[in-house]
Amino acid sequence: MTTIFLKYNPYKVETVVTIDGEPIKEDSYLAQFKNERLQLWIDQFIQRLIDELNEDTFSLNFEGTQFDFEDVEEACAKYNAEHNAGVTVSYTASENSNNKIDELKELFEYMQEGPFEDLKSNGIRRNFDKALSSDFEIAVVATMSSGKSTLINSLLGTELMPAKNEACTATIATIKNTEQKDLLGRCLNHEQEEIEEWQELNLEVMERFNSNEEVSDIEIKANIPNISSGKMNLVLVDTPGPNNSRNSAHRDHTYRVIKNDTKPMVLYVLNATQLGIQDDNDLLNTVAEQMKSGGKQSKDRFIFAVNKIDEFDTEAGESVSKTIREVREYLEEKGIENPNIFPVSALMAKLIRMDQNGHKLTKKQKSVLREHDLFIEEDELNLLKHAPLSEKRKENLYEKVQVAKEEEDTYQEALMYSGVPSIEEAINEYLEKYAVTSKITTAVNSFKDVVEAKRLEQNLKTELVSNEQKRIGIHEQMKKLNEEIDKGNRAQQFKERIQSKQYDQHDIIQRIEGKIERRIDDMVGIFRDKERIEEYEANKLIERLKEDIKSLQSDIKTDLELIILMVLKNDANALLAEYKGYVQDLIEVSGNALSTEEFSIFFPEMPNAESIVQDISYNDSVVSGQEWVSTSKWYNPFSWGDGYNKNVYSTKTFVNVDDITENVIFPAKLNLYENIECARSYLQNEEQSLKVYFNNEIDRLENLLKQKVEEIEMLSGDSEVIKEKLVEDKVKYEWLQDFQIRLNNILEI
Repeated sequence: MTTIFLKYNPYKVETVVTIDGEPIKEDSYLAQFKNERLQLWIDQFIQRLIDELNEDTFSLNFEGTQFDFEDVEEACAKYNAEHNAGVTVSYTASENSNNKIDELKELFEYMQEGPFEDLKSNGIRRNFDKALSSDFEIAVVATMSSGKSTLINSLLGTELMPAKNEACTATIATIKNTEQKDLLGRCLNHEQEEIEEWQELNLEVMERFNSNEEVSDIEIKANIPNISSGKMNLVLVDTPGPNNSRNSAHRDHTYRVIKNDTKPMVLYVLNATQLGIQDDNDLLNTVAEQMKSGGKQSKDRFIFAVNKIDEFDTEAGESVSKTIREVREYLEEKGIENPNIFPVSALMAKLIRMDQNGHKLTKKQKSVLREHDLFIEEDELNLLKHAPLSEKRKENLYEKVQVAKEEEDTYQEALMYSGVPSIEEAINEYLEKYAVTSKITTAVNSFKDVVEAKRLEQNLKTELVSNEQKRIGIHEQMKKLNEEIDKGNRAQQFKERIQSKQYDQHDIIQRIEGKIERRIDDMVGIFRDKERIEEYEANKLIERLKEDIKSLQSDIKTDLELIILMVLKNDANALLAEYKGYVQDLIEVSGNALSTEEFSIFFPEMPNAESIVQDISYNDSVVSGQEWVSTSKWYNPFSWGDGYNKNVYSTKTFVNVDDITENVIFPAKLNLYENIECARSYLQNEEQSLKVYFNNEIDRLENLLKQKVEEIEMLSGDSEVIKEKLVEDKVKYEWLQDFQIRLNNILEI
């Protein structure tokens, strides 16, 4: 039987595959997965492996983290079940430190105290700090009366979010996780100006904040006790319902977090007793789009909490299993496949935790709490068994159940069955599997290339001492390279080529236009076969259309924001690649003494695409750390017209449906297309700014390149000079070796 070895390191984002001990070939289809996150390709891996082996029976040994092994095991089991294959899986566990972020921070400070000035630049410090300080957002999204506030309170273990006025909640509440036990908060207006300063929070203060029409955002500092942030800056965001926002910015935020390419978590709360309401449709369609792109992580980041599950009457034949099945079918109708559905009773979990934390309960709350034993007595209400958790995570919770049983703590046992701890486990797993590893990788990337260039440069100096032929060749090559730089002809030609570049965004914009046409067609389709309708029906229809149009506007607006950001980053990356190609051409024209690997010595501290776009654009930073291009430069908000003309026939008033189309739908459609054109024009201007910026940046990079060439030319001119330099740099070289060993130890598993 063929033996496959698969090793994956999520911190380095490196994959090693061997077949019967032999590494795969570079032209193998499997080689494309080498530097991609496992969750992006594991669903395809088994099929690709079978195609390469031309057999479907083999053993697969995986080495990596427990979380990643569970994904590999799941993919193999799924393939075996669907194709009757014989793939067996085994696991080689890897040791893994839980303090990698702290270790990395210590190493970075060690680097700042080190002997290399190139590693102490403001750019490296800025990018490193940004990677580790960015917030990780968990957005809680729901329609009215879903019990969203109750669920958030159950996570906090206290009564903070106003649940009784949930239908009126129209602010964004941002809860930043802290170690402190006290609850603190302040509120801001639409302009992000402080209305009330930081103060101790309780339910009454929150209700006052929420009832103030001037309040747009509420900022809260609180401890979220059962979510292990693991050195992450965890932020829980309570967003208004999609059709219940105090201003369009709130609704835009909900769409942004769903589409965000940093993949924050979304906790989507559904009311088990009110599935299929109109408010969910547009938002769930957007969720479906996101879940279909980006592999397993795009699926894992969405948790669907089906709340109020205990309101069903199990004695009347209603069941949790049936409800979950109905929710799955409902979500599949929206295009959401294999959703992570967690049945919960947020109310019971909240009351148990409030009681455990010593909070005073009302008579009604005490009455509900007394029914907690139903979760123990009725197997159907053991919501833990329905949770789509990994076996290890379930075992963790069942161990707590066993402890509660032994201590005869029925409250704690019922809490474990309430479904809320299951959601907390799912969040913890996502944080450990994706968020922490991604944060570490991004932080390391902020300085990795500069460190590698230093290593290659030190190795080159050592080689020049022992290899006289290479020393002479390098010296001649540097001399010619310096002459080419001084001429400036190639740099000028490169600048002209950059300036003449043309960008075509037609296909991307066309997709947005297609979405508008489909959605508008759906709106018109509601009354396509009618000529006129009664006025009361017209009013209801117009209100619904207005909400649909508002959702469409937020959807299109955030699509355009993403496109502008994505296109500019792609353009910046393309320009950076062209510059590297230009430098490589310069080096190759001047000689062949340098190896291809050694070319990177001459790429000084290169800016990354994100920092370039940030420098040329006006950006708004949102809580998750993702940057969004400000719409103030190109977006024109839509204002409503009169609606329709009335025709009175005897005792009834009728409205021509053509009037609704003409006065409500078409003006909104026109506004959307105008904004597309504004976005297109803005993008063209920004791309021109990008060219100007980059051409100026080339002058800086050319100076750094010339300095490096002159330095190596001088060193390679005399072997004695190199020897002296090596003796002088001995401590530096030893420091660099030690640094790379320490870095590798942090990243290794």
